[in-house]
Amino acid sequence: MTSSSRSTGKRLPISCQACRTRKIRCSRDGRPCQTCVRRGLGAEDCVYLGQPRLSSENTVTADATLQKELLARIRNLEDTLHKQAASSYMSDSLSPQMSPSVAGSFSEPDSSIGISQPDVRSPFLGNFGTLQTFSSGYVRYLPLASQWGSVTGSVVHDVDADIPEEGDDLQIPFARNNISREELLAVLPPGRYCDALKDVYFRVFSPMFHILHDLTFEAEYQRFCHDPSSVSTAWIALLFIILGIAVTALDDDDPLLSDLGREKTVSRNIKVLSSRYRSAALRCLAADGVFSRHSINSLQCLVLVNYARIHRGLPTWTLLGFTHHVAISMGCHVDPERFGLGPIEREERRRAWTGLMILYINQNNTFGGPDQRIHSQDVKFPLEINDVDLLTGGASEPTMHPTQTTYLLLEYQLSKISSMICETLFTFAPRFNISQVETEILAIHETCDKRYQLDASGETLPTHHLANLNTLYGHLHQLFLLALRPNLCRYLQGEATPETCSARAKCAASAKATLAIYKSLHDLPQYATYKWYNSGLGSFHAFHAVVVLCAIFMHPDNQFEFTETHDLLWRSLDAFAALSNRSNFCSKAVPVIRQLLDFVSARNQQQQTLVPMDNTVPTSAAPSFIQSYPTPPVEYIPEPLFAQLRPQNWVSPSSVQWDGWNFLAQDQRLRQSGLG
Repeated sequence: MTSSSRSTGKRLPISCQACRTRKIRCSRDGRPCQTCVRRGLGAEDCVYLGQPRLSSENTVTADATLQKELLARIRNLEDTLHKQAASSYMSDSLSPQMSPSVAGSFSEPDSSIGISQPDVRSPFLGNFGTLQTFSSGYVRYLPLASQWGSVTGSVVHDVDADIPEEGDDLQIPFARNNISREELLAVLPPGRYCDALKDVYFRVFSPMFHILHDLTFEAEYQRFCHDPSSVSTAWIALLFIILGIAVTALDDDDPLLSDLGREKTVSRNIKVLSSRYRSAALRCLAADGVFSRHSINSLQCLVLVNYARIHRGLPTWTLLGFTHHVAISMGCHVDPERFGLGPIEREERRRAWTGLMILYINQNNTFGGPDQRIHSQDVKFPLEINDVDLLTGGASEPTMHPTQTTYLLLEYQLSKISSMICETLFTFAPRFNISQVETEILAIHETCDKRYQLDASGETLPTHHLANLNTLYGHLHQLFLLALRPNLCRYLQGEATPETCSARAKCAASAKATLAIYKSLHDLPQYATYKWYNSGLGSFHAFHAVVVLCAIFMHPDNQFEFTETHDLLWRSLDAFAALSNRSNFCSKAVPVIRQLLDFVSARNQQQQTLVPMDNTVPTSAAPSFIQSYPTPPVEYIPEPLFAQLRPQNWVSPSSVQWDGWNFLAQDQRLRQSGLG
């Protein structure tokens, strides 16, 4: 009774300030409340006034306490670092003191065609280990602390020895079995099919996820064809996963698909064959003892297995974590320049690490928590050169055209931007704002324009580069749609400001561009081998674009804009329907899109009967991003559709909430019963 709040005699507000300002119902269930979440607002906008737990006085006290705790932790860390520095300095004879490499811009020239000299700096900056290479080709990274084994008497396990002790449960799920090498090789398809699938992989997939040195693999493949015993079991695993990935790019009527598979449908054939070869790859790794010994081939195989499973929509997180630790156990988290390796082995390690980081960051975003520690590793980016340059020692000057690694490097940059967006949208104290994220996206867009420009002679780029460019643009537009979601939601709630109107125009433009890319990859014969992409990630991006356009054009600027967009959406539906025979995502999306278009058309007809729209054809086909739009009525977008626009639903294909679209079927039944 003596509290200041009671003595005033005034009732404290129990709704957040944002809902009170808008005079809408507040769910009062935390920060942000569900009402603010639906409006696209974050915790910083959802403020409860007058409540002691959120009062400025308590906040200041809490901040002061937190600062004291952080300062104490910093002092402890500094003391620890000083002790490690002294210890590292004494162990100088065990490990050369080289400065950590800085993972700068991927276009930065690199001296790793030749072996560079170490840069001597502060002692504790060189606190890294060495590589232990065995006669069989297995590699283990020994941290600096492990090198004191000769002093302490501890013994490092020899990976060339037999399998670990009996009862070692680390062999699960890669349980070592009694399958022979001959039995593993018997799973391979006949030689001519292996040749054809290998060529498909290096023509379609290698330019998009270039973690191998193609020329090295080709030389080993030729040696394998002449003498299967000349390659390691880990290399055979790599061959299997290459076959498993290549199968997914075969056209519906490709004879290879019908010859290798016996299923009745295309999707079943692809599913069974890709699963068969992925399983064989993992069995090879199990036979090779991947839990206790690793090589660059086993790491490459694991990264590609994860890549294949992600694009097939299969669970990957656990296997991806295992792959990450295999890479660390091989020392791939340390730049290979420190170990004095050859140029090809250096680049294979960097490429495998970069590819793994792309998969890891994207999966991390999907599972709901950006982990910035994963970005701070001491590894340079792969060189932006072609494989042949590693053999010849050429390409000392940056090239003006895309190389075999250009796409991989750009995708890494986009994955980091995706992580920035997730942090900005889904955390309480983001380090970035929407404007910064938008600047980063535009910078990558400009880089794509420059790197994939047409030759001066007018000759177009090879098909694989054009396909890569289309997928990069599709990814960029997906990031735009995510980053601008809060401002778009504000517009859809009736808040028409220059900022929200600009977001409306940018989202409409990005969504239309996404659907144009989707249609091009589907319609043009030159992209026939990219159905695997359009059936998965491409369809996810296109579905996102369809939903955004439908939400925007439930209240169009004019009739011409509505008709133009409506036609584009129906044409896109044809592509979804055509791919549904090989894509579970498309088969789920088709009925939703059809019902959504009917829903939007019905709403549009209702609006026209109330307020006729302007039928004037705009003089410019490209709307300005800063033009004003009529303020939409607050209630014009239904709550279930607005809920489906939440950015959490559009981080990855597995984030889509299919059950949330049931309201469309219910609305359709109501309209049909009304007509009846």
